[in-house]
Amino acid sequence: MKRFMIKTILLVSLTPFSVADANKVIIDYDFDAASPFYQDTAIVVQNKQGIPYVGLINTLGKFVLPLQKHTEIKAFNEGLAPIRINQRWGFIDTKGQIVIPATYKKLTPFNEGLAAALEDDKWGFINTDGDWVISPRFDKADIFQEDRAAVKQYGSWGFIDKQGRWIIQAQFRDTKRFSDGLAAIKTNDGWGYIDTAGHTIIQPQYEAVHSFSQQIALVSDNQSWWFISENGEVLNDKKYEHAQPFSEGKAVVMLNSKYGYIDIQGKELISPVYDDAWSYKDGLARVEKAGKVGYLDETGKVIIKPQYKWGQSFHEGMAAVTLDYWDYGYINQYGELVIQPQYDDAKPFNNGLAPVKREGKWGYVSFD
Repeated sequence: MKRFMIKTILLVSLTPFSVADANKVIIDYDFDAASPFYQDTAIVVQNKQGIPYVGLINTLGKFVLPLQKHTEIKAFNEGLAPIRINQRWGFIDTKGQIVIPATYKKLTPFNEGLAAALEDDKWGFINTDGDWVISPRFDKADIFQEDRAAVKQYGSWGFIDKQGRWIIQAQFRDTKRFSDGLAAIKTNDGWGYIDTAGHTIIQPQYEAVHSFSQQIALVSDNQSWWFISENGEVLNDKKYEHAQPFSEGKAVVMLNSKYGYIDIQGKELISPVYDDAWSYKDGLARVEKAGKVGYLDETGKVIIKPQYKWGQSFHEGMAAVTLDYWDYGYINQYGELVIQPQYDDAKPFNNGLAPVKREGKWGYVSFD
């Protein structure tokens, strides 16, 4: 027995300290659902006798909005979140205060200081005080982006400014939001693009399109996808089976059922050799090969070899991964295990905290 105790002590003393022991549970496993933190506030849910109760907590796990039934809270944006109370919508702030009473049938999130709201089956726009800035008179409405919002009236879409004046008269079958100074619009001839004054920059001709991102847009003829510049010129001579918009100067493309990446000039950065690929985040890209997930650096070099059964994109320098679908932990951008696998599920870090699940309940973990 004495020899065994001495051997155990020696083993412990010779075992190096692991950063995988540095994490700690900040908010206990009390919730049936939990969102990432927005600033210092997170949305949480507890089920009681099959009825979901929704509330808000701060980073100490204290309720800033007590749990309540018949309530729904959507994601925060610009400091406010849509909240539904007894089938009507209003807005709540990160301190748990109802700043706009729940009186509307529907709402969009705030964007550029205004939110679309539905009253008497017509859409208008309110400010953060809950005052009507643009009276409800539209059949449908989208959020403001680049000082313009798409609205539908009399069966067609157009764009208004923040005073509710028509900048581009309703004339389109469909629209997308402005991005990089251009908006996709749909006519009988297909999808094209207009500028902020309504001038046609790229003639309607495509069957499907994405909005511009980093001055490049993804377009399709329903058989292939390719990239175009802001003047409509083709980025390269390739057409892809599938592709994703540019992120961090690189885009996912698919050829012969395999995924790779191109750079912003349209040059092949990484040959299509992967079974799956996600957009670059935090300077790294998540890829999958032979059922294993790994990560590439900005040059396309494998920096963390494919080895995980599942893994998420990096956020705040860490990614949740699992080797067996049962236990999730976190790695850093060097592939080092910084939080050991121990969770049933895990979400990305946000503001220094991450939602994690154990034995069917969600809590929050930090990494010091």
